[in-house]
Amino acid sequence: MSEVLPAHIQWIDDAMSCRAFASELHGKEGCTPKAIVQPHSTEDVVALLGWANATGTSIVPVSSTGTRRRGDTLPKRDNTVIADLSGMKKLIHVDSRDKIAIIEPGVDFGTIDSLLAPHGLRAFRPLAPRAGKSVIASYLEREPILGANDHWDVGDPFGGTGVVLGNGKYAPTGGAAIEGTLAEQLGRGHRHMVPVGPINLDILRVMQGAQGSLGIMTWAAIYCERIPSLEESWFLTADSLEPVIEVAGELLMRRLGNKVFIVDRVQLALLLAPDQATFLRLMDALPKWILFVSLSAHQYAPRDKMAWQLEELKACGAHHGLQPQQAVAGHCANDLAGILRSSEQSFFRDRVFGSHLELFFLQQLDRLDSFPPLVRNCLNDNGFSSVPVGTYIQPMAQGSYCHVEFTLPCGLDAFTTHGKLADAWRSAAERCADAGGFFSRPYGEWTDIAFSRAADIHPLMSMTKSIFDPGNVMSPGRLPY
Repeated sequence: MSEVLPAHIQWIDDAMSCRAFASELHGKEGCTPKAIVQPHSTEDVVALLGWANATGTSIVPVSSTGTRRRGDTLPKRDNTVIADLSGMKKLIHVDSRDKIAIIEPGVDFGTIDSLLAPHGLRAFRPLAPRAGKSVIASYLEREPILGANDHWDVGDPFGGTGVVLGNGKYAPTGGAAIEGTLAEQLGRGHRHMVPVGPINLDILRVMQGAQGSLGIMTWAAIYCERIPSLEESWFLTADSLEPVIEVAGELLMRRLGNKVFIVDRVQLALLLAPDQATFLRLMDALPKWILFVSLSAHQYAPRDKMAWQLEELKACGAHHGLQPQQAVAGHCANDLAGILRSSEQSFFRDRVFGSHLELFFLQQLDRLDSFPPLVRNCLNDNGFSSVPVGTYIQPMAQGSYCHVEFTLPCGLDAFTTHGKLADAWRSAAERCADAGGFFSRPYGEWTDIAFSRAADIHPLMSMTKSIFDPGNVMSPGRLPY
């Protein structure tokens, strides 16, 4: 095997560029990579990983641009090269009839909707993603999408994908795992709509959540949604979480609403406020709990469909003593829907105080009401009773489970000058895990919390790593293999 990279693959090794990948927003430090390489095709990635295995060089894949904050792309070892995929920005194919698009990993949320709009489509999005966030990276990380009724399985919204495993072998997944190159498959009219495969092996499900430690996805078919003819959004509010959860559960059972999620006043204020003064004002003005519901109608009889959906929403809310509202504290639900379709360069959670701590896990919708007071009480017990905490609840897989997220807005110096705050936050994470929170996406210290409670999975993870990446070149040290 050749130990020389193809000459056309760009190699960047100036000190400033390399050091930028050795730290993240909160000051966490990793090893400085010796270079950054910029592949531009699947063939380039195959050559890169072949070279890495031949030379014993570690590879850390990165596809998003801008500020990084979770530490999942920090090199853990010396002799590491960053594989920067952000230049792979092609929209390869669009199938408007089946609502599917094929994209490269450099396509981000700042640009994808403009690429899809001429085809009458738009991407499924998590909660207000930053503009530089890679769409493929977000879906690989299993970030929850707002369309709970369009989310059927943990693999959604992926269809077939193209993956280069750590061993340097190209391994197409799902509907792509058939004879021929991607271009040949498209040429004969093949649709890459199936995520599971080849045969009974579900490589995609193993790749998701692996934080770049098993291979590199060089393209993916993703399901999209049609741009609706009509779209209206509503708030339903309450002073306690229970009735809001009950309405959300009934809406999901009826498959009503193309976007459904729950936030408290802190989280909604973070979404709406441009500055700290507005945030503090909204904290006093907003209701305690808010259910956001977006209704949509498409080509056929859109006004009739919108009318009956609104009547159903009103009836569902009335059954639990809640009434749909178009605005709260002077902010319109339709305006929030517009915010959710746009992307800023920075995290919206950092807009007010400069940074934030986050804590998220999975749980069932009907078992959520104990977690917000649990986190609040943990902070109170450690002397942080005045610190605001935002709550975001996103139903997934048509409501069969939920993403639960807590956001603590704070200054950039929270870790250095207020170490006790970070300790209290870790304590909250431990209490949530003890109460049944499932940490399916562990980062940083959460990794210890998650895997210490699932020791029986370690041999399976080690076996998977040995099959997909026997040379341990992909993000070594990232997960406890």
